[in-house]
Amino acid sequence: MRLIAVLDDAQTAALTLHTAGQLAARLGGADICAFHPMPATDPDFQSPDEGLPDPAQQARFAQTVATRAHAIRQIFEHWRSTAQSSPHAQWMEQAGPPRTTLSLAASKADFVVLGPASAATTPTTRESFAAALYDAQATVLIAPPTPQPGFGQHPVIAWQDTPNLHRATAAAMPLLRTAERVSILLGEHHPNAVADPTLLATLRTLGVAVTLERFVLSEQSVGEQLRARATQAGADLLVMGAYGRPHFIEWLFGGPTVDLLAHATWPILTHH
Repeated sequence: MRLIAVLDDAQTAALTLHTAGQLAARLGGADICAFHPMPATDPDFQSPDEGLPDPAQQARFAQTVATRAHAIRQIFEHWRSTAQSSPHAQWMEQAGPPRTTLSLAASKADFVVLGPASAATTPTTRESFAAALYDAQATVLIAPPTPQPGFGQHPVIAWQDTPNLHRATAAAMPLLRTAERVSILLGEHHPNAVADPTLLATLRTLGVAVTLERFVLSEQSVGEQLRARATQAGADLLVMGAYGRPHFIEWLFGGPTVDLLAHATWPILTHH
C-alpha cells in the first residue's frame, strides 16, 4: 500500500501526518509519501490584468515558498522521529502548479490523506482537494479537525447506491473486513423503500459484525441527520461517496449547502 499525505499547510500538517500514520497502522503497514506541493508562480499574478511581478516581488514570493516548505519539512521530520508506529515515510516536494503536480502523484497512490476541510482553508488546499478527488479520482481520506485516539475500528457507511460509494467501499474493504463492527446508515423517504445493500450480505459472509440502520429522511438536512446518527453509533470513520464538483467542494468548505465536515469529529473516506 502507498499513501500520500498532502502537506500544503503548516497549520494542519501534523494532524494530516497523524491521520496518515493511523491509516498505515490499520492497513498493517504502508509506505507514506509526505508530499509538499510548491507553487511555482505567485497566485497574486495569475491573469494579464494583474500585471507581472517585479524582481522584488518575485524574491519575496520565492522566500515565502521556501520558508513554508522548510517549516512543513520540520513538522514532518519531528513526526517521523516520534511516531509510535515507526512508519516508513519519505519527504517529497515538487515545484509547479499544485493542481498538476498533486494529481499526478495522487494517481499512483492507494490513498491520499488530506488535512481537515474548513471555511478557513487556503486556496491551495482547496485545489489539493479538487486535484485528488476529481483530477486523479483517488481514494481520499480527510483528516478530522482534532486528533482521534482510534481509527477505523467502527466505520460508519453513509449508504447510497452510487458508483462513487461503491468505489469508496471497495477501497475501504481492508479496513471494513478487520473492523470490530461496521454500521450502515440508510436514509430513505419512506420506510423500507430501499432494498438492503448488497454490502450488508458481503460483510456478513466475511464474518464482519455489521448492522443496518434505516431512518426516514426528515426536513432536517441529510448531513445533520448523518452526523447525529454516526456520532450516536460511536463512529471513528465515515465512508461516503463524493458527488460532482463544484458542489461537493463547496459543501466541504462550508458554502451555503449543509456542511457535514465542519462539525464532524472523525475522519472521512471518500471517492468520486
